[in-house]
Amino acid sequence: MATNATISFLGTGSGIPTADRFFSSSLMHLGGLHFLIDAGEPCIHLLRERGIPIQEIDAIFITHGHVDHIGGVPALIQGAKLLGRLKPLPVFLPEEMIGPLRAWIAALYLNEEELGFTIVWTAWRNEVPEMFAKGISITPYKNGHLDRYRSSLPTDVRAFCSYSLEIKKESFRVIFSGDLAAAEELTPLVAKKTSVLITELSHFFSEELVIALSEATIDTLCLVHLSEEYAYDRSELKIKLEQLLPRINDIILPEDGAVLDF
Repeated sequence: MATNATISFLGTGSGIPTADRFFSSSLMHLGGLHFLIDAGEPCIHLLRERGIPIQEIDAIFITHGHVDHIGGVPALIQGAKLLGRLKPLPVFLPEEMIGPLRAWIAALYLNEEELGFTIVWTAWRNEVPEMFAKGISITPYKNGHLDRYRSSLPTDVRAFCSYSLEIKKESFRVIFSGDLAAAEELTPLVAKKTSVLITELSHFFSEELVIALSEATIDTLCLVHLSEEYAYDRSELKIKLEQLLPRINDIILPEDGAVLDF
């Protein structure tokens, strides 16, 4: 049965700039709503290129504050203003990013009171679902991606968090891993049947991914944000994972611009 869901991969690259991959950003259409997951640049140009009206984006979900996941936000807001957006724009993100991001936008002469629409800044609450229309829920799960930076900062520096996201409508369940500290962080996320897992493969090896997913029931596995080691050998990586993860129905290494329908 068709789920009436679409995932468009705008940018699938890692944090290392390359000529053929843009920074992290995906658009999910589910139940008539449009969700932008991460906003690496140049996300607004990619949305326009694909004919997706900025006015139709119902919410933006930011997994963490690294520039390759958040750097396109000011241009997106400016574009929404210039293109005449009127309805409020909910932005969900780690709490510690709200102040700095608003200050950055203000420093770029984007006065929130003069945008023509309201930005609704909302901090993620770990493991607390955010509910949308038509029974759609988005639940953030804190991960350890940023933990290694804590020891290098003064003890009075604000806390910071990185999240994986579960987007769910009835039995259709999608996990966006965001960036992780280790592959084993995926195991509890896929303990329940998972329709689509979209995971990075930059901060751990494929062998660790296989261990983490060995008992999971996953219909479709998408690998993005690949390290340089894997980015230039995609065909071999796909074959290897298909052999080692036979329980997964479909393994995809999407290009920028790829669209999956469910």
